[in-house]
Amino acid sequence: MQTKSQEKIVLDAWAVLALIFGEEPAASVVKDLFVNKDISRSSMHMSWINLGEVYYTLARRKGMDAADEVLKDIQMLPVTLHEPSKADVLSAAKIKAKHKLSYADAFAVSLAEKTNGTLFTGDPEIILLGDILRIRQLSKAH
Repeated sequence: MQTKSQEKIVLDAWAVLALIFGEEPAASVVKDLFVNKDISRSSMHMSWINLGEVYYTLARRKGMDAADEVLKDIQMLPVTLHEPSKADVLSAAKIKAKHKLSYADAFAVSLAEKTNGTLFTGDPEIILLGDILRIRQLSKAH
């Protein structure tokens, strides 16, 4: 049995944006992952596709300089960033074909399947897939 610190964690754009914009209680959950000394870079994963979502969202809301700064900061965190291979692209495409979710979200789902990880998200389209993968449902106060 894996201990909590050995659990593979996959982050999507929703989770990272909640942290960046301080949207509680999700922000605290994600922040705790990064300050947990037991979590290593090999335990936490994110697709570059989802990081691209974070980047363009920040660029639209706060400007390119803010997006560039956050990109640098994220690359310093204990998270493995995955460049999608041809196999990853096809895996995400198959997930997109079978389920109602964005193509970018399909990359997060595909990565969770590939790593056998738990996907941390509050995205309602992904949460609906809880019967086919492990999801840690995050939420924002309304």
